[in-house]
Amino acid sequence: MGTSKLSSNSIVAQGAISELVGIDTSSHKNKTISLGSSNIASMKAGESVSNQMLNLVSDFSSVILKQAKKFPELAHKIEERDISDAQQFKK
Repeated sequence: MGTSKLSSNSIVAQGAISELVGIDTSSHKNKTISLGSSNIASMKAGESVSNQMLNLVSDFSSVILKQAKKFPELAHKIEERDISDAQQFKK
């Protein structure tokens, strides 16, 4: 994913989040991994940590996507404000 500056152009803002919108992590929520019948304490601990991380990463990704979806609307509002400001300078 490339970098781009925040712009008052709603098309640029939509393009900036387009890659994020295509990522769906909801299918990973509440999934678990299992290492079978291992009795080794460190393996059980690793399994537990991996399962916690899987859920946390899924939650984090959902929050990032929710926030990213706000950018086009924000850019549209800024674009409208910029147009209004520009018209004042023309007077």
